[in-house]
Amino acid sequence: MRVSAPDHVPLRVAAALFLTVVLAGCVAVPDAGLSQDSLEDQLNDTEPPDELSATVEISETIDGETSQRTETVWLRADGTSRIETTTNGSEQVIVSDGTDRYIHDLERDAIRSYERDPNAKSLLEGLSAQPDRYLDAYDVTALEEVQFDGQDAYRVEFEPPANETIERSVGVQVAQTEYVFPLETTEADPDERSADRVELWLEQETLFPVKHTIAGDGIELTTTYRNLSINGGLADDLFEPPTAADNDTDETEFVFPTIDQYDTVADAEAAAPFAVAEPSADALPDAVSFDGASSYEFHDKDRRQVSLFYRSEAGESVAVTTSDGPRAFATDGDSVSVGETTGTLEATEQGTELQWSCDGLYYSVFVSDAVGDAEDAIVVGESLGFEC
Repeated sequence: MRVSAPDHVPLRVAAALFLTVVLAGCVAVPDAGLSQDSLEDQLNDTEPPDELSATVEISETIDGETSQRTETVWLRADGTSRIETTTNGSEQVIVSDGTDRYIHDLERDAIRSYERDPNAKSLLEGLSAQPDRYLDAYDVTALEEVQFDGQDAYRVEFEPPANETIERSVGVQVAQTEYVFPLETTEADPDERSADRVELWLEQETLFPVKHTIAGDGIELTTTYRNLSINGGLADDLFEPPTAADNDTDETEFVFPTIDQYDTVADAEAAAPFAVAEPSADALPDAVSFDGASSYEFHDKDRRQVSLFYRSEAGESVAVTTSDGPRAFATDGDSVSVGETTGTLEATEQGTELQWSCDGLYYSVFVSDAVGDAEDAIVVGESLGFEC
């Protein structure tokens, strides 16, 4: 099965948390006052904004630790956008002209560009569609007219279904991408976090969601739009591709890999130009079992890899990867012996990764913290049986 690349860069950086949750469920109608039916009728009759500008405040509180940041956005429904943000201490300007997206790292004066998925919704379209998704997904427990940042608004409070866990997109994000979900429980923390309260504030004229809050199990995430201007007229030059001050600075175009998925190891190996390493069953943690394979072709690096995945029902995982080129993971870890050769072992936020090379191929074993540790990664790696 061919998997299309998402419309965001596969490089994890901090992101604004636009809380788009698509779930199954029914919606309760409040007994009195402003009704859900009338709100749904307004949504059906209201045209979403064609463009907006705003200052976006993002606040994340996780287990008592709070982080905050502010971004400035200019968005159009046609897919053109401009986002000025600071990510990991680096100032960035992210511009989309509707066809391509450009990320300008101001500190390094470096620009990266890549092509947008022409079938993907624009960021503004995705945000405007959120109220419908919430109303379809959750029980409404409160609905009232309020003042928000000097504007008439509706505050809607939802109760998520029982035991609904808070998750974040696994895909990697660059600033405010077009598809961002709430915070995930990392593989390093096997305890699932549940959402018990979701609140949404809607600007009354266009019903644009000017504020989201989701809370539960030690987490509270809030995104707030201040200084909101809707359909006020945005200058076209805001969306012109950025240029580096240093004319010698290279502009790098990002090329998405081709990804194919397979139900068996044999099928994955048949499609690969090399032999795929497979661990012995008794070397794997008891909790996991084979759960498919994926091949990746990185066109800009002339490299291919095949990853075998072993997972448990609780989401614990082991991954074994064979590649015909070096991978930029676990390269700064500790030196360890893997059979007759030497590899590197590095702890990550999600688990432990072991990597080594043999006869022109590169191998890695990832073991999530929930299912094993460094010793388990070495046992799985040595079971591949290579003599280098």
